[in-house]
Amino acid sequence: MKALLIGCGNQRGEIIIDACKKNGYQVTNIGSTESSLCKNIKVSWQDLDLITLHKLLRKVDGTIDFIFFNHNATTLGPNDFTNNTKTLDLWKTTKNWTHSYWLSCQLPYVLIKTLETKLNNQSLIGWMLSGYIDKNKEGVYNHPDYSGYKYTNYMLMKSFKNIYFTFGINPDFADLSNIFDKVFKKEISSGDFI
Repeated sequence: MKALLIGCGNQRGEIIIDACKKNGYQVTNIGSTESSLCKNIKVSWQDLDLITLHKLLRKVDGTIDFIFFNHNATTLGPNDFTNNTKTLDLWKTTKNWTHSYWLSCQLPYVLIKTLETKLNNQSLIGWMLSGYIDKNKEGVYNHPDYSGYKYTNYMLMKSFKNIYFTFGINPDFADLSNIFDKVFKKEISSGDFI
């Protein structure tokens, strides 16, 4: 069985790699940080665009049984709303915001659709989401783009649930290994946010 992980080269991501390996998956991680625990495809998030992603995904062989999106991007913070901004800085922020939307929301969609012939209805696809998908969560407005991205990913997860076995996780890194045990045993329903 093959797992394709996105953004799992860091210490927290290695919990996900360990869970995959424990459940018999051969793991490949796509990200800017490499893990010594699996095969890696190193990318520069800043330079990763649609064409680069397409070329990278063409090299993926065989059936993909598990995909997990653990990468994040954000641009906007509280100061972007309260401070005066010079024109060139505004343009730079807007360009960065566009790129972080691509990475966070469009990349998962494009990756799944590009690999759809290598997936089947038993393929597991998950997202590291956030409690910020709830508009009433304290702090949700501090990073509106990040919160919006997580909500968009929640909607992507729900939209793909009738084709693949999808799930979303509210990060609880202390219990992440147990959460993945439940996922791999399918002790949850497709489309669940756990």
